[in-house]
Amino acid sequence: MREVTLHLDADKHPIDLHCDDSPDRPVSAFLLLAHVPADPPGAVLLTYGNSNMIGNLIVTLYERSILEHPELAWTLESVARGIIGIAEAARGAEWQGSGHAGNA
Repeated sequence: MREVTLHLDADKHPIDLHCDDSPDRPVSAFLLLAHVPADPPGAVLLTYGNSNMIGNLIVTLYERSILEHPELAWTLESVARGIIGIAEAARGAEWQGSGHAGNA
């Protein structure tokens, strides 16, 4: 893939995307993580869609990486453990004020 074009409507919501001039594909969510090689290093995070759709994108990335890029799967697992550690330190075992522990 050399080029991705994302078309937006008048309200700046994504309509579709083209990969290397491929046919239109509708977009209901996207997640862009970009490293900016600068001094100091920077990053760009751009998301569109509800949290469930973004979560599904991340899970799909992990599932595909297990077979296609095991090193990425390992990195995602390590990141997930780190996120859980930070979250539990910040809020304990309670999830988003729901009054119960564990996964929501």
